Amino acid sequence: MSETFTADAPLEIAMGGRALLTPLTGIGQYASHLAREFVERGHSLRLFYGTHWSSTIAGGQAQAQSTAASAASGAPLAGASVRTSFAGAVKRFARAYVPGVYRFMPHVEQYRFDSGLRRQRTPQVYHDPNFIPFRFRGPTVTTVHDVSWVRHPECHPAHRLAHLRANFPRALRHADRVIVVSEFVKQELMACFPVDESRIDVVYNGVTERFRPHTRAETADVLARYDLTHGGYFAAVGTLEPRKNLQTALAAHLRLPQAVRRTMPLALIGVEGWLTDSLHAALSASLADGTVRKLGYVSDDDIPALTAGARAIVYPSIYEGFGLPVLEAMASGVPALCSTAPALREVAGPAALFCEPADVEGFTEAMRELIDDDALCARLGAAGAERARRFSWSRTATETLAVYRKVVN
Repeated sequence: MSETFTADAPLEIAMGGRALLTPLTGIGQYASHLAREFVERGHSLRLFYGTHWSSTIAGGQAQAQSTAASAASGAPLAGASVRTSFAGAVKRFARAYVPGVYRFMPHVEQYRFDSGLRRQRTPQVYHDPNFIPFRFRGPTVTTVHDVSWVRHPECHPAHRLAHLRANFPRALRHADRVIVVSEFVKQELMACFPVDESRIDVVYNGVTERFRPHTRAETADVLARYDLTHGGYFAAVGTLEPRKNLQTALAAHLRLPQAVRRTMPLALIGVEGWLTDSLHAALSASLADGTVRKLGYVSDDDIPALTAGARAIVYPSIYEGFGLPVLEAMASGVPALCSTAPALREVAGPAALFCEPADVEGFTEAMRELIDDDALCARLGAAGAERARRFSWSRTATETLAVYRKVVN
């Protein structure tokens, strides 16, 4: 580029926004918080939603905050959120009802990406927060959250595997910088693909201040809507899909006496995912007797109270790149009972209990300890809250902007 930029000059950033069009799971939360931080710091941000470009940040709380910030700065917003909502509806419809959509949709989206860019000032940097960026002639950054689709292909639907296998190696070659969310992912990426370590930047995820310890009174209204009591349930947070290994959580909980399970139910919090037939079969009896509660997708407004109100978070995932619900639990002063997945150990350190992913008996014994030992819960909660202070979305944004400046000349 011919222009010269000072170290703190506002940037013109293009970002992929497709992860914001569906209920916000981990990648959507990552994109949403980054986008909000950039807008609040005065950077120019345009998001590509697959069908169009927009300056509006889709996705719950972040959208509301970004809209307020943009309105205060005089940025035009008319019609943007309506169009973005429509794009989300189109995406959900296509996934559900259009056979083979994953084969031709990338070509349609690339055309829309290019045609939209021609009608605006060329951004200084383009960042896709969801693995595979579109082709862009300028500086390109991509974020890789894990390589679970390489290590555990059995945990992914066939169309996603085909898409990643066909496009990810090319995307990795063409990206100027590759952001990963943990040291573990960095090592995994280099083990699985021929990528130069010098092009990889480790930038940890963050946690919002809304995840904090809550009193019983502060959680009462939210928990009442879900028929739960403060400190009276285990929570398993995450998309219902095989990699999250909820079968182990269910089996471990089922080993507790029924009277205990009734007073300390297991609450499943997360959107319906894929390949869940065996999970639903295992769930049926416990759902019927009320010892397991399936809450489904929970709004951004409710999830902090549901996290802070739990006796503990149970997270037996087979494989993780980071484990955002574990960090959110720690920030809330809630014990985390995790699998020994390396990324979870990296994030939680000594502030959690760990069991092997398939160790049902070990998870049961840990649940018993957490039910019976208030001092253990208090110790883990305090250690988790202290460790969580190392992570923030502000820090994530600062370090991400530093990556951008490496490629902006």
